[in-house]
Amino acid sequence: MSQMDMNTRSLWQQRFQHYMKESMGYWQYAARSNFLGLVLFLVILASYYYAKILQRLPTDYPYLWFVLLLLVPSIASSPIRTLVRSADRMFLLRIEHQMGAYFRGSFIYSFSLQAILTFLAWVVLWPLYHHCLGTNAQHFLLMLVFLLLIKTANLLASWQESRFAHERARMVSASFRWLATIALLILQFHYHMLWASAAAIVLIMIWLALTRFVSKYMIGWDYLIARERQQQARLYAFFNWFVDVPALPTRITRRAWVSGLTRFIPFRQDATYLYIYMKTLLRTELFTIILRLTVIGTLAIAVSSSSTARIAIFLICLLVSLIQLTSLERAHRYTFWLDMYPLERQWKAGALALIIWLALLAELCILTIPLLIRSSPMYILLPLAALLVLTFICRFILLRKFQKNALLES
Repeated sequence: MSQMDMNTRSLWQQRFQHYMKESMGYWQYAARSNFLGLVLFLVILASYYYAKILQRLPTDYPYLWFVLLLLVPSIASSPIRTLVRSADRMFLLRIEHQMGAYFRGSFIYSFSLQAILTFLAWVVLWPLYHHCLGTNAQHFLLMLVFLLLIKTANLLASWQESRFAHERARMVSASFRWLATIALLILQFHYHMLWASAAAIVLIMIWLALTRFVSKYMIGWDYLIARERQQQARLYAFFNWFVDVPALPTRITRRAWVSGLTRFIPFRQDATYLYIYMKTLLRTELFTIILRLTVIGTLAIAVSSSSTARIAIFLICLLVSLIQLTSLERAHRYTFWLDMYPLERQWKAGALALIIWLALLAELCILTIPLLIRSSPMYILLPLAALLVLTFICRFILLRKFQKNALLES
């Protein structure tokens, strides 16, 4: 190993140690808030009901939908944490041809973390798979090894995508990876692992042939830095539930197809906060989080055969969305120019409570559709009860909380 490789490797180790030290500090706050205890309780509760459902589940149940729902995102979504910084574009550019040791460390860390998530997803799915297949089920470890090999191929392809010079090439490659992962999992679970292995070799050859002539950088610094900021912002957004964390620049996405909803907000002084926070919700990562939760919840309710499971999914999606949306209050905490205008702080509290209520109402209506399709009409009482509870929480609990915080800020 050359001296430069040792230096870049030590640079990765220093940054990784700093990153872990910072993360563990925030995890301590999460642990103090009993968040980990709540997660453990939900895991135990879900395991109990999972076992009860399996006892009544027919062996011809279409388990493949749950396989795709859990395994495809955990395998195809393959971000690589590089811990790069904006200054690296200037100071490390001259030695980018000697950065192999640094990025090998980032690849190993990313693979280790995502392999654990893939393993947990497979552990969750194994009882359902074994229940439906019985003696025809393939070996647990062999199936896991093949899943990890697909994960490795996705991570390697994700790294190559970071080197592409054009965004469109990255989008095409990522779409190919997702579709290929879906196809391989269908072959693996519905037919046999040997068919999936042969198809994997063919798909890898096709991907290599398609990307051979794509323009590439040696290292896509701009893309890696932007992705690192995005991933760190998501981590901070999670830790922000428990403690104030350093603010990162918010990623803004135009989303013309939905942000036009703000045109219906009246042009009045007392609607200023309503306009600002509605734009903030629709154009930031928070909207994607709520949208993703809604889509996953809708699909899970649609494919679930148990009434108890459908009700649990319905309520959990609304609860998690409510917790996520409360972080909207902190979006403009340090935006100083809001204090330069004659705006009443109490308008902010009312605007936030109304926006959260409207977002939850939209999600509730979407989740109600598959719930009523798969259940009897009497289940309409559940969305109505949920609407009353959410209205009470937003109208009284959250509104008072936001009013109190607004007084403290002023």
